Amino acid sequence: MKAFMKRILSVVSIGAITAALLAGCGNQGKAGASAASEDAAVTMEQGSISMGEARLYAYVMKNQYEAYYGPSIWDMEVEDGVTLGDSMKNVITDQLVQTIILNSQAEAYGVSLSDEDNQAVEEYVKNFKTNIGEDVMEKEGFTEDNIRSVVQKSTLAGNVYQAMFDAEEVELTDEEKADATCIKVQHVLISTTDTTKKDDEGNNVDMTDEEKEAYLAEQKEKAEEALTRAKNGEDFQALADEYSSENAGFEFSFDKNGYDPVNMSSMVEPFYTAAWKLGEGEISDLVESQYGYHIIKCVSLNDEEATQASITSAENNKKSTSVDEKMSQQINEASYTESEAWKAYKLVSETAEDETAGETGTSESVAGESGETSAETENSSESAAESES
Repeated sequence: MKAFMKRILSVVSIGAITAALLAGCGNQGKAGASAASEDAAVTMEQGSISMGEARLYAYVMKNQYEAYYGPSIWDMEVEDGVTLGDSMKNVITDQLVQTIILNSQAEAYGVSLSDEDNQAVEEYVKNFKTNIGEDVMEKEGFTEDNIRSVVQKSTLAGNVYQAMFDAEEVELTDEEKADATCIKVQHVLISTTDTTKKDDEGNNVDMTDEEKEAYLAEQKEKAEEALTRAKNGEDFQALADEYSSENAGFEFSFDKNGYDPVNMSSMVEPFYTAAWKLGEGEISDLVESQYGYHIIKCVSLNDEEATQASITSAENNKKSTSVDEKMSQQINEASYTESEAWKAYKLVSETAEDETAGETGTSESVAGESGETSAETENSSESAAESES
């Protein structure tokens, strides 16, 4: 269950809100709201996020996850007494805190919204309103100004994060540099994947087991023949032209994990493992993968272009990790206050919401000062306890 939770929360990022707004969300949420959209939801010394903005964050995230996992996920218990809705609510609160922190550092990093950013913001607002409609906005409790403010703040937060990334200085260890080294190889691939044939009407159909067995034996025989010729010094490019399948490719560069940093692609494990065992100029024996039989020739133990790209990628990954750790520390150490209305706000599954609406006679019952649905009010004390930072 914890692994599922980690997987389902992994897409939450600074860009998630703006990306979702650009695409628009077509599903209607059912959290409901009547607390004023401009009342504060989360307040810090550095700034605040309004209830309308917070509801918008929650609405977008809710629709994003329901698009993948369905509307019934929120009441699923991810640990004792804690539902996925509770956990996501805490994640959203952290996202709000992170947005406030990053926006507060814009001046220090000399960052602002460009004319292009502001133009994009207006496009986001227009697209979002078109996709969901004003009736849903009213039902969910956020306004056009809330949408504009969220996208502005999210965009500025992204710009500040990029400035933090650009300013971060890291240095790779000798071991990390060695791991980034890329070799260059060439290969001949005798495919074993074409296990179909034409029937009497010209349609592709699967071979029979006997036909498939004969085909695989024939391909292995071809591979052994090509290997003998390669070991005898015949031109490797000519052998590839003769034996390789049409889209097999010929030359590849990759690191010890089989990753090609230039083309941003990965080799299959049997291929890159065998390749890294070769010395420069050496030719492998037959290497079998799900694609067929490979014959690999090591051209260089250090492809300088690919290695430099790999080093840059490793440095960027290290910078991202460092910035993320610092950002996480700031969030963990942050002092903030949640309003009663935001504490009462809950993410619950559609079935539970419908049942609550049936019990109260309406899907948008107002309960006390919290201004949330009856389902949210009934659970406000539990939600408040779970929302403590």
